[in-house]
Amino acid sequence: MKENSRHELIIGGTGGQGVITIGYVIAAAAAERYRYVTRFPIYLATMRGGPAFCTVIFSNSEIAAPILSHAENAIAMESGAYGRLKKEVKPGGRLLVNSSVVTKIEPAANFQLVAVPVTDLAQALGKPQMANIIMLGAYCELSGIFSEEELLEAVRKELMEEDDADRLALNRAALKKGAESVRKEKGA
Repeated sequence: MKENSRHELIIGGTGGQGVITIGYVIAAAAAERYRYVTRFPIYLATMRGGPAFCTVIFSNSEIAAPILSHAENAIAMESGAYGRLKKEVKPGGRLLVNSSVVTKIEPAANFQLVAVPVTDLAQALGKPQMANIIMLGAYCELSGIFSEEELLEAVRKELMEEDDADRLALNRAALKKGAESVRKEKGA
């Protein structure tokens, strides 16, 4: 796993897509290994459908502010977030895009862009609500920061009220689907 001194992530989508949950799980996994972690969710008071963003920063050095204007990593779960985040990825960074929803994806000039059809993959699993966990697996594979087991443990601790072997197996399958999709996209 990469132990850089600082990692930055902006996640964007709409309420109900699990954007805030992705940030929550990544922050929980980061807290196990990094000294400083911030998570800053931004969303409207609507229950579903409004814009939702979450920034996550983790580091072994102090973090001055939890807000980012540009980040090394970004995840776009829908078209509006993609339109914004493609301008906020730092040169040399990475942008994961939900290609099931974002149909007009432009080639990136100065960062790595990976299209993952997470909504379609979740529907193939029979669990459309797992799209965010599939995207977590894709992020895990693309960034190399966390292992699948670290993210699965964070999901278990933070999102599950009790040990449920079936639910844990479903989350593991979703993480694997995301990772496999990135490997396939990269041709590995």
